[in-house]
Amino acid sequence: MVKVALLIGISEYEPGLNTLPGSVKDVDAMQRVLAHSEIGDFAEADITVLKNPKRQEMEDAIYTLFSDRKKDDLLLLYFSGHGIKDESGKLYLATRTTRKENGKLVKPSAVGATFLHESINESRSQRQVIILDCCFSGAIAQGMTVKDDGALNLKEQLGGKGRAILTSSSVIEYSFGSDGSENPGHENAGLSTYTRYLVEGLEKGTADLNGDGWISVDELHEYTSAKVKEAAPAMTPKFFPVEEGHKILLAKSSKDDPKLKYRKEAESRAGQGKFSPFARRILDILRDELGFTIEPI
Repeated sequence: MVKVALLIGISEYEPGLNTLPGSVKDVDAMQRVLAHSEIGDFAEADITVLKNPKRQEMEDAIYTLFSDRKKDDLLLLYFSGHGIKDESGKLYLATRTTRKENGKLVKPSAVGATFLHESINESRSQRQVIILDCCFSGAIAQGMTVKDDGALNLKEQLGGKGRAILTSSSVIEYSFGSDGSENPGHENAGLSTYTRYLVEGLEKGTADLNGDGWISVDELHEYTSAKVKEAAPAMTPKFFPVEEGHKILLAKSSKDDPKLKYRKEAESRAGQGKFSPFARRILDILRDELGFTIEPI
């Protein structure tokens, strides 16, 4: 059994599609947590990172990810960038050279969901995780990038056995990028809203909701979805598990880590981002019990 990941971020585009500076940052952050020996524990050699690839390079990498695999191999495909619909509503993932003519997508310049469908279904792996942080086009106030997975039935287009599909928003909603103004200088600054909380749940271990020391895909979705809804109420991340896909174990967490214990207690007692006087007293007591001289971040 091996764990193999393909991380794709497209920040640079042809005229007609907005640049997305955060997409390559999203990829860097995902690579960091997946390669960490105490989190994702993916071997560095088994993580392929593509930044601003052309269509053929992107399709070759997707084909390689899913081909010639064993049944118990864990495969992860992550994409951050523009998602574009054709006139019939089908999803395409934009590449560095994707373009439009007369307002319509030039299909050979993008990677269609049908190609993903074929690559995934032909794979022998029964543990597949697909994460799509896709945008449509344009920008919205203060540098926030308008993202949309389009009016698409992703479960239908990308469904199959032993699979989990996570998307940054529902079929009718927008999801947002970040202008990097929050926590400038932090290694997660500038990430998309959705990916920021994916990374946080994995990196801090807070997505281990049942405290068993492992983060399953459904736990990661539940954690990320709750955080995204707090930060951007207009967004509703979606989860499409197929068969046992929701129980795929994606990362480890340190269930006995005192910092993790404190964070979980703090999150459970936070209301609208603030603590009541009673909750504050409980956290102060816990902090003293765990031996922290300052509040752990």
